[in-house]
Amino acid sequence: MSFRGTEFHLDEPRLAEKVRSVLTDAGIFAESSSRAAQQSSANITVEVQVLSAGSSEHPEIGVRLRLRIAVRPQGSSPVRFNEDLLATGQVPLPAGEVGDSTESYQRLAERTAGDLLLSYVARQRLWVANVPEVKLALESHDTDLRVEALRIIGARKLREEVPDILALMADEDEAVRDAALGALVEMRERSAVKAVAESRPMRDVREMRKVLDAIATLGGREAMDYLAFVAETHDDEDIRGMAKEALERLKRRPETLQPTK
Repeated sequence: MSFRGTEFHLDEPRLAEKVRSVLTDAGIFAESSSRAAQQSSANITVEVQVLSAGSSEHPEIGVRLRLRIAVRPQGSSPVRFNEDLLATGQVPLPAGEVGDSTESYQRLAERTAGDLLLSYVARQRLWVANVPEVKLALESHDTDLRVEALRIIGARKLREEVPDILALMADEDEAVRDAALGALVEMRERSAVKAVAESRPMRDVREMRKVLDAIATLGGREAMDYLAFVAETHDDEDIRGMAKEALERLKRRPETLQPTK
């Protein structure tokens, strides 16, 4: 690799060993001798790219690191194990020998990979955590961890957490807002239709598509009334069209077609 006229090389086996050791120590995958491990394997691909960073007076070396974790064959392990992780980092470029620059870059790549994997491991462990731990993760500063907690709440149908989910519908991070919406949909929480309807700007076409699709999935009389109202009265033609399509999908659902007793 060349960086600002300096040639250096990444010790790929050393980086691979760093990745392997973090995942092995985490214990989230089956032991190699177990039957589960013999039926499936985790394929991990590491891509490293050198970046230019900093000013000419204070040069810094940067790294873009991508980790792809894929379990094969598909279906042998939970889909959540499959990840495509990306991160960047940078560090001051030593003003010494080429070997100093190489070692600095090596440590940067290893640290970046380690940080990515620690976040990955924390999210995987959350799936086997107890409810208080999952609830605590909703308050984390780590966006990915909050998103994972919301997915778990939806998957476990933890309806006692609905108030917290509704609060996160107003989160400043779009990924968290979308995960909160997804959790309500996963639980088919029809009592949240009104909150969902009020959670996004009604003039934002992209956001309204999410809302309308979610409400159509939640279903129920309140959902039908809302979709009909938007389809008839919204001043944006595209949003009216989306609401009509969502309403038609809801009407075609088997439970909607059943006569009311």
